[in-house]
Formats: sequence, structure tokens, C-alpha cells
Amino acid sequence: MIKELVNFTEQLEEPFKILGYSPKEGLHIVVNKITDNQGYSKIDLQNYTYERYDKKMKAEDESEFLADCKMKQKNSWCVNTNKCFDLPTKAIHSCSPFCVAFKREHLKGGKKYKQYEGNKDQIYDRFNAYFEKAFSLFENETEKEEYKLFKQLFTHNDFTLILNEIDSKNAEQREKVHTEILKIQENIKSTSDKASKEKFKEKIRYLNYEELQFKELADSDYIIFYLNRPLSDYKNVHRNYLSDKLFNTSEYNTSKTNETSTYGTSDFLNGFPDKKPFSLHQTASFDIAGRISSEEAKTLYEFLNILPNRSLPNPLPIFIYEEELQKEAISLYEESGFKASYKEILKNLFRKYSQEEIANYYLLYWLFTKNGVIFKDFDFVSKFEFKLPDYCKIVNLLELKQKGSKQLKSYHLSDIFDFELIVFKPLIQNKYYRLDYFSDLKKDEYTGLDQSFSTFSKYRKAVYDYVYKAQRQAISYYAFREMVFARLKDLLKQDSDYGIKEILNIWFSLAEYFINPQKLKITMPSKLNSYHHFVEHLVTTEEKQTNEAITDEEFAFLSGQIIKYLHTKSKSSQSGFNLLEPYTQQSKCEQFKLRIANDFDRYKHQNFSGRFERAASYVLSYETSANLKDLLPEMLAGFFADNKLFSNSKNND
Repeated sequence: MIKELVNFTEQLEEPFKILGYSPKEGLHIVVNKITDNQGYSKIDLQNYTYERYDKKMKAEDESEFLADCKMKQKNSWCVNTNKCFDLPTKAIHSCSPFCVAFKREHLKGGKKYKQYEGNKDQIYDRFNAYFEKAFSLFENETEKEEYKLFKQLFTHNDFTLILNEIDSKNAEQREKVHTEILKIQENIKSTSDKASKEKFKEKIRYLNYEELQFKELADSDYIIFYLNRPLSDYKNVHRNYLSDKLFNTSEYNTSKTNETSTYGTSDFLNGFPDKKPFSLHQTASFDIAGRISSEEAKTLYEFLNILPNRSLPNPLPIFIYEEELQKEAISLYEESGFKASYKEILKNLFRKYSQEEIANYYLLYWLFTKNGVIFKDFDFVSKFEFKLPDYCKIVNLLELKQKGSKQLKSYHLSDIFDFELIVFKPLIQNKYYRLDYFSDLKKDEYTGLDQSFSTFSKYRKAVYDYVYKAQRQAISYYAFREMVFARLKDLLKQDSDYGIKEILNIWFSLAEYFINPQKLKITMPSKLNSYHHFVEHLVTTEEKQTNEAITDEEFAFLSGQIIKYLHTKSKSSQSGFNLLEPYTQQSKCEQFKLRIANDFDRYKHQNFSGRFERAASYVLSYETSANLKDLLPEMLAGFFADNKLFSNSKNND
């Protein structure tokens, strides 16, 4: 994986790597070193530049000043707080002799300051230790002497003079903007002209946006001081910092003859067990499994920092042989404003490239968590089966209509992503109609869908592999059947006529496809039509057929017709499919028939059609050793299909 990610990152152009990267929320201040009239150098406490950044600000409004600051910030930041220069408190998050970054909460009046008072050294007391480590990044003593003035800005607490002055200026600006807003609000009250009111409101919106620059700092906001030096200086010292901190530990660092690179243990999403002897190999002849170069470590760090910018699609295809395909995929994502999904990118690629060309790539899926980026899946895709065979389709056998319309619902499976949306999603989606492959399992999102939650937990990764990695063996017929049956049981409890018909259409249309995907003809939909013909023939023929003339599936379908007929006779307060559920619990034919006989006896005082009587006589005399729970779809299809037992086939006698 490391090699592929390194190669991929190296292919990205520099401007792309910083897309979506933002300055830290808070105050960014650039100070200058000057020489006074006596020839002494000092930090200028009067002439400095600053801007506040707020996440509500639009990316396109980013100033040149903040654009410069964010690049210096990027080249001053610690790898993680465990590798900062302010251990063990971890309050200063910069790691450069040209930059000092901390949160407002550590200054007087802040939450952390109050918490540490009398217990720990405050941040004012730790700047000496910070700069001692930061100056070690310089390659000679001369540089250390040259930049002691910036260090003294903090060790002498002169930086607070700058902060106090900025606070005062911002408070003045806030008051000015607030006063102007109040005047405009009075103007709105005094005019009845709608056009004028809208202009005034637009002006207020502009002032509210402008006020973000002067907003009072929150405890969580950063305060970042930069010394006015070229970006190249920042990069040079940061490179020295990274050359050591990007390895998990320096204990196993080594170098090769005639090479300047250092080789060590990767820190890339790696919890190296150097302090856990029980996690180490006890009999291996080697100390560690492998090393990577400092250049590779830096590239991996760069890749890990690109992900939070959301400038890459997730999941991410990493083509290992086709650079052109990779560049096209990235450009498609960029053109969409970083909103196009992986499936939309693949659909666009398939318009230009063949199925044979879009192959041999790694697929990476990650999550953003409070602990940072976590990789959830990384796998090689040797081929991607985008198109579906023509015989893979859903037939609207139960004549399901569009919600809120009299038109029949149409299904179109043109590619594997349609298959995901129309087949898998209705089977295992949560109550909010979402399907999440890798987040933590959340039972509360499946309230009332207990059976579906079970199959979702069991098969969600298999469904992901089936759709996104063309691993057709991931979902067998038995897995598909389990998902279908689980959803049907949940929908029965919810009295969902629409949902049950939708799942039954999926089942009868695709069950054989999962048995044999290479089959050129799916016959199960035609079987459902034959069940209708069977019932019509049975109830209109005076002479009773023999049991051997039909199948267990036809018996189940006919039973569903009988149960629906009896269902319409109920006059109790029990509604929906509550009367149907007891039948679905029966596995043996005798118990099932006894249930029908009991319900028939309950309604015997009502009128029954001759069609029903012939069907009931047949069902109650039928014998089978089959598990009737396995015939649930056929029984439900009979229940929801056009009922042939009514005298006019229109659900009335």
C-alpha cells in the first residue's frame, strides 16, 4: 500500500495538493525584524500585519495575506501533538523557529490558563523550552543568534502588547459595525418600500460578514505569530523537523551507502509496538518487518494531510499503470467543485474508456474521525464490471405504482451503481433511507428494522465489495435470500404494502441471477405469471386437481390468495398485516393449514365465493414436508397480487 500511495501522491501537481487547505481559525499575525537608529536589531511592535480567519468566510474571499500565512502554517505545524516541542502539555502546535501557534485558551482569562493555575507551568513559562528545540532545526549557530529576537518576543512577553493592541482595534471596529447595523435597522423600520428594505437587508448581511474579521477570539481559536521570512526558509527548517519526526521511532533509523536518505519505521497510520514486548515477534530473526526512506515518509505525510482538505473523492481509485486515467479522474472531481462521487467519476470515465481499460487499480476508503483519518478499506481491483447484462433487470410483477402517482413504477438497471441503488439499498438501508458501509454500527438508526439491522451488520462490507470492487462472489444466493427475507419480516410489522411489493419485485426478478449470474434467461418472473394462471384455472374448474399436478410454490401462492381473502373478512380493530404475521411464523404444513381452518371458522357466518371455497378445499387437503418459511416470498406474492378468489377479481364478493 505504501508504494502505491507514494506513487499516487507524487503524480499530484503542487497546486492541487493545497486545494481545500485553510488557515487555522483565529488570528494570524506577521511581525518584522528591524534595525533602529543606533544599529540595534529588534522586533517591530508597532508595524505588523494581521488578519482573522473564520470558517464562515468564503474560500474565494481569501486574501493574499492569509494565503501566504496558510502556506507558512503548513510548513510550521507539528506532525501530531505527541511530536510537538511543548511536551507534555502540548499547547504549542507549531514546530518552527519562525512561528509560534497556540490557542487563546492558554492565555490569561482562558479556560486552560484557569485550569493550570497553581498546578502546571503556564504557556508564558514554556517558550524558552520551545525555542530551544525549535533552534535545533538550524544547521549552524549563526542562524540561532540571528533569530533570538523572535524568541525574545515571547520569552519577554512582548507578544502580549501586540495582542492587546489588536484586541483594542477589533473592539473599536466591532462597535463601529454594530452602530452602522443599528442605523440600517432603523431605516428598514421607517420605509415601506420592498426594494429599499431588501437593499438594507443586503447591506446588513454584508456588514455581518465583514464583522467576522473583528469578532472576539474564542478559547478554541488559534493565535499564530509568523516572522516575516520567505516561505523557502520555513520549508527548509520544516524539512529538518520532518526528517526525524515522520518515523515512528528513531531507534531503528539507518542509512545506505552513497545515499543521503534515512531509512526507518513508517509512522503512517502505524502503531509500532516498540513498548509492547508481547506484540513483537519473539522468534523472528529480524528486528522489524521493513523500513521506508525519509522521502517516502514525507510523501505519505503529505498524502495524509491532503485527505482532510476533501479534494479527493472517497473512495479513491489509485491507478497503478495508467497515469492518464488517474489525471482524468482527479480533473473530473476538481471540475465538479469536489462534489462528484466516486460512482459519478467512474460513470464519466466509462463514457471515454472501455471496461478493459478501467482496471488494475487500488481502491481506498477512509473516514474522518475525532482521532483523525482512519483507513477502512484498501484493496486491489483487477477489473471493474460496470455494465450489467441485459437479462439483469427488475420486472414490476406486482404492478407497483409510483408514490403519489397512478403511473406504474419503472426500474432501470443500466450499471452496477443502479444495482446498488435499486436492489441492495432497499434491502439493508436504515430508517432514514441511508446505506453506510464503514461507520460505526448504530442500532438506533434501525428502530423497527431489527431483522434488517442484522443483515446490514452481516453483509454491508460484502455489498460494498460486490458493487465497488466487482467481487461477485461476495454476495451468494443465500446471502441475497437472507437479506430479502429479513426486510420482508420487518416490513410486515410496519404494515408497509408498498415496501413489501418493492422487495417482492426484486426477489422474483433477481433470485435466479444470484444463483447463476451467467444465465442468459431469467424465468422466475414468468413463474409468477404462471401462478396466476394456475389459480384462475383451479377456481374455475369444477373437477379437483391432484396434488401431484402442482408444486409447493404454487401451493404457497394459492395460500397467500386465501389469507388475503380471509383478511378482508376481519371486522376487528386489528388492522394492516397483523393478521398476516401469524401465518409467516408457521414452518410445517399441518400447523399452517390449521391456522387457515381456524380463521375460516371465525368468519364462517359470512358469505364466501365459490372460487374461495374451491381454493380452500384444495389447500386444506394439500400435503408437503417443505419448510413453509422458505416459501414466504411466494405466499406474500399471492397475498399482494390481484386476487382471483373474489367473484369479480376486484376484492369484493
